[in-house]
Amino acid sequence: MQIGIMFTVVAFLATLFSAWFYLAAIRTEKSRNLKKGKTSSSLSSYLTYARVSFLVMVLAVTFASIYLLYLILSHQFQVSYVYQYSSRDLPLGFLISSFWAGQEGSFLLWTFLTAVMGIVLIKTGKSFESHAMLIINVVQGFFLLILIKASPFELLPTTPPDGAGLNPLLQNPWMVIHPPVLFIGYAAAAFPFAIAVAALARREYQHFVSYALPWALFTSITLGAGIIIGGYWAYKVLGWGGYWGWDPVENSSLIPWLTTLAMVHGLIVEKMKGALTKTNLLLAIFSFVLVLYATFLTRSGVLADFSVHSFQDLGINIYLIFFMLTVLVIGFGMFFYKYREIAANPLDITSLNREMILLFSMFVFLLSAIFTFLGTSSPIITNFFGEPAQVGIDFYNRVHLPIGIVMALILGFAPFLRWINSGAPYLLKSLTPSLILTAISTVVAVYFGIRDPGSVVFVGASFFAFWSNAITSARLLRRNWQASGAPLAHVGVALMFVGIIASAVLATDQRVILEQGVPQKALGYELVYDGITPVANGKDIVNIRMTSKESSYLAQPRFYFSTYNNSVMREPDVRAGILYDLYLSPLEKKQFTEEHAHEVKLVMRKGERKPLGDFEVFFKGFEFTDHSQQG
Repeated sequence: MQIGIMFTVVAFLATLFSAWFYLAAIRTEKSRNLKKGKTSSSLSSYLTYARVSFLVMVLAVTFASIYLLYLILSHQFQVSYVYQYSSRDLPLGFLISSFWAGQEGSFLLWTFLTAVMGIVLIKTGKSFESHAMLIINVVQGFFLLILIKASPFELLPTTPPDGAGLNPLLQNPWMVIHPPVLFIGYAAAAFPFAIAVAALARREYQHFVSYALPWALFTSITLGAGIIIGGYWAYKVLGWGGYWGWDPVENSSLIPWLTTLAMVHGLIVEKMKGALTKTNLLLAIFSFVLVLYATFLTRSGVLADFSVHSFQDLGINIYLIFFMLTVLVIGFGMFFYKYREIAANPLDITSLNREMILLFSMFVFLLSAIFTFLGTSSPIITNFFGEPAQVGIDFYNRVHLPIGIVMALILGFAPFLRWINSGAPYLLKSLTPSLILTAISTVVAVYFGIRDPGSVVFVGASFFAFWSNAITSARLLRRNWQASGAPLAHVGVALMFVGIIASAVLATDQRVILEQGVPQKALGYELVYDGITPVANGKDIVNIRMTSKESSYLAQPRFYFSTYNNSVMREPDVRAGILYDLYLSPLEKKQFTEEHAHEVKLVMRKGERKPLGDFEVFFKGFEFTDHSQQG
């Protein structure tokens, strides 16, 4: 048996043993009705065997991961996965990123991260350890079963001299960072779920929040960071001028992040007031189910006609569906079975306080998640009634404008609300500096070109959120810096909102046809095309001299043909500034002749409508022909 497959099988057997011994420990504890602080020799033995078995699984998964990395770095192209995603000419960073470039490797990364986090849960789980680790072992068992079915260690019948190489779109430094960060978030999402099941099984609902809150915070931070890094990567590499296109696979990561954020805010209420216990248990279950649903959407091939990120179907659909159903049955089955006995304090929503504002924020997060879920799942939903179809970008923009406004207003009020009734006079006095600065900032935004009523309201609400949290952060940093985490995070969210509306409304673009050596004017710059510089990796450099009154530089966007995408790809040249970026992206390359001089060109974004002569053209979407190597 090949060494990597052997490690995978050993890990699978070890996680089964660990699950069995944790189950035996649970039965022993229940049958003996042990009191707190006391143990028995048999219970202690079962826990020891369970931990040792889990550690064996961790070591086996670690060795499998190291072995796959060795195969990639030593160019063992007889291994199918190594052949598909690496080549001899790749630099070290991209060779390492080949580990998670494909489905099999990314599943191995996910399994490894879950295994490492499991050790943390063993150390911190205390009375919840047996039940929570039983669930983690079930999760690991499914992942390892998938890795046995779709192994990254499968051999080719012959050894090619070189590999097929990494998809050019993935040959970017962010490929080294984005997937691992995102998979850390995916792996972490299993732990609030496991703790929720443990709380339900042990009927220790009052302890759920203390164990779940750190994991929920960690999940929200890593998932959010992964999503934001992915957006920046798309902005820097894809050349379409944006950072978020409401692509179904992008959305599939966003949805569990939103529900996790709702859970974090709910857990804060539970910690302070003892309320929302049922809601938080439910959100812990839902968030992990949505992570698995995201995995299904990405890797089942159901979105092959709707997303450039979709992987090919490896024949694991039945595993993923069964996995989701198992989690649903375990989670919701236990929740509804124990529903009546879950006690919680009532919410105080009769007065203006922090409890109420956190509840509103949860509602807004969940509303966004629901609309995004419906839009993302539209190809699956519509398939039941006929031809599968996808909602347009305008759907997401329309429904999220009011959601964004409400969210920004909540962020603006939140820093000045107390857990008791804040009172109108106190609140008005506290808000006055923020409201004054918000009014000034909004007038400035209108002056610079934000005129649409909806956009003005959104940018005004976002400035309100920014100033409220910036003022609060400044005060807390002087008095108690440890309490400044939440307002500082909200300052970042407010800036993101301002950036979203500013980039959408204030961005200007201009298309020009460049002939070599012939200057052209655009956006205050003179552009001179100096020809193309061939590059060994095929990503040819387009040399364009950019000159303005203030500066001059050589822009170098890139053109290349991708066999993975079966089309010409382009990378932009981006010059980042404090107030704006200069974004230069080539559209196409052709030989110029007199007959081209009078061609009519229409440049459109997906979901746009534009007139063309006597017609109106609606750009419905793309149709992709080859998704076998998409990342």
